[in-house]
Amino acid sequence: MLIVPNLKACWQVLNTKKNKMTCIDAFKNLYIEERNGGIYISPCCLISPVSSDKINFHHPFLVKIRNSWKENTFAPECLPCKNAEKNNLTSRRQGSNVWYNNNDSFDTNVEFSRLDYWVGDTCNLACVICGPKYSSKWKQEIKIPLSNIKQNTNRSWRNIDLKNLKFVHFNGGEPMLNKEHLEFLRSIPNKSCTHLNYNTNGTVLPSQELLELWDQFKLVQLDFSIDDIGDRFEYQRYPAKWTSVESNLKWYIDNSPVNCMFAVNTTVSILNQANLGNLNIWLKSNFYINRVADPIDHRQQLAHGIFSVATAKLNQNQIIKFLDGCDSRRNTNWRSTFPELVDFINT
Repeated sequence: MLIVPNLKACWQVLNTKKNKMTCIDAFKNLYIEERNGGIYISPCCLISPVSSDKINFHHPFLVKIRNSWKENTFAPECLPCKNAEKNNLTSRRQGSNVWYNNNDSFDTNVEFSRLDYWVGDTCNLACVICGPKYSSKWKQEIKIPLSNIKQNTNRSWRNIDLKNLKFVHFNGGEPMLNKEHLEFLRSIPNKSCTHLNYNTNGTVLPSQELLELWDQFKLVQLDFSIDDIGDRFEYQRYPAKWTSVESNLKWYIDNSPVNCMFAVNTTVSILNQANLGNLNIWLKSNFYINRVADPIDHRQQLAHGIFSVATAKLNQNQIIKFLDGCDSRRNTNWRSTFPELVDFINT
């Protein structure tokens, strides 16, 4: 999602104009997965998709979410955004609404113009806060059968009318490893009016063809998943190497088309909350503007599951068991990497 500068001020204006709570994604956006020959859809990538016999923008599940917003309430499925806003973090809902208010008419007419494109689960990392559902590297590590390791196909866009498309969010897996999405980019009819947004781990550089395609679009935003620095980063984003990611970030600044903007997305968990200050210092010194002096935004989201800061005390045994399992397979050592976590568990 795109978060614009001065988002809170924009959001206050938007709330005043509409005088109600809503989420534009419920009315304009579609998230699609293809798994084992089936199609799964939802209003956005934060909501677990449901099975559908076809790509149906009027599926009962989507209508249910829209009806909740028409009543100015969060649907139960929208808990990630509700929790983010409760903790004074910018939610996907807020970011999408502000983007739409700045780039198009803000209304709740049902019209497909935004797409969350899942590129498949092919990924070169097995991040601690992730899992096998979205990472082929994770599947390989825990020995899920080879026939089930990769799901690198999502041709659902071929059955969608793309003429009104204005925003595409790519997530995976690791989008830069997916060549199929190049075919999708080539097929978008109104490239100069379309904004692209990527979630990427920063370990993979784009091909020359992808750079040339990006240059044809209205705007390309790359959101790099950076949770920490040094060996702490390497543990959380295993088996990435911090020095390599540092080098890649500089490469992106020096070589991306001028219509590319960058952001850093940090998932705050029990593993990195004690070191966020050092990450901020590094970002302010090394990754704060692109080559045309556009600011690089740094935003945060909350981790879910056993590494959630809010529930860590309740999940201590699960955390220890999970990290010990990772260490035994990866020859890592969480106790030496995160000494403050050891102190937290001991007390």
